[in-house]
Amino acid sequence: MTGRSLSGVKRVRVTIYTDPGCPFGFNAQRQEAQLTWHYGDALEIARRMIVLAEKSSSFEERGLSREMVSANANRLRSLYGMPMLTEPREHLAATIDACRAYVGARMHDPEHANRLLRALRRRTFSDGQPLDDLETLRAAAGDAGIRPEGLEAWLTDDQVEAEVRADMADTRSPLPEALALPHRLSRSDGKLRYSTASAVFERDGQRVVMAGFQPFAVYEVAMANVAPDVPRRAVADTAEELLAWAHYPLATAEVAELRGIGLDAARTELEQSGARFTPSAQDGYWSRG
Repeated sequence: MTGRSLSGVKRVRVTIYTDPGCPFGFNAQRQEAQLTWHYGDALEIARRMIVLAEKSSSFEERGLSREMVSANANRLRSLYGMPMLTEPREHLAATIDACRAYVGARMHDPEHANRLLRALRRRTFSDGQPLDDLETLRAAAGDAGIRPEGLEAWLTDDQVEAEVRADMADTRSPLPEALALPHRLSRSDGKLRYSTASAVFERDGQRVVMAGFQPFAVYEVAMANVAPDVPRRAVADTAEELLAWAHYPLATAEVAELRGIGLDAARTELEQSGARFTPSAQDGYWSRG
């Protein structure tokens, strides 16, 4: 997805730290969609994989309980409205192979890389499929227009592995501005690292470090500081305009955010537009009719 073309404007590099298996990353898709809609071709977005877990584990091994995980999912769903299942899985899935899959696409098939990340998130958070299952990864590749055999080759590619490890190292080396806000970072590895949806905005020696999951207003402030000459595209006029712009189906909550309206109003507008609805996780996704 892109916005309008901005000839002659130097792009802003936005580095986003995320993981296909993080519920905050799933919900931050709302803010990322807004960022892309409003600033479009003025951006060069680079996503770095955190790798939340290299091994699958039980809840007890991670010091969690099913009740804690369910409560967190319910809280996120209530706050942000994304189509997210709230019943916890049987175990905590490793995310390393999903990260390898994304990095492989980033290196070898960049046109489809972000569609793959989107598909991985949807399959695990909306459809309840485990990210440590090869069939989930293969299905997500198919969703994104990537040949499954190509994805499988990336999982064992030495260059892909080196890039994944570089992403992990970058994630675990927060910039001083982020370290000034340690409560916005994660200590899950025993030391501070970027938490999911942290981002760094850079252009012409100017830099704004956005630590942690933030509302879209913080993204706007970061853009205004590093690139005050970049115009902000207005809010979309209709839901139909958004569906024509997006490269994949949008959740009701994403349309609501992009339109600046409530969930119920967005749902009504989508229905009246004739959009196609696919139910999922007590809500669903919309595409052009």
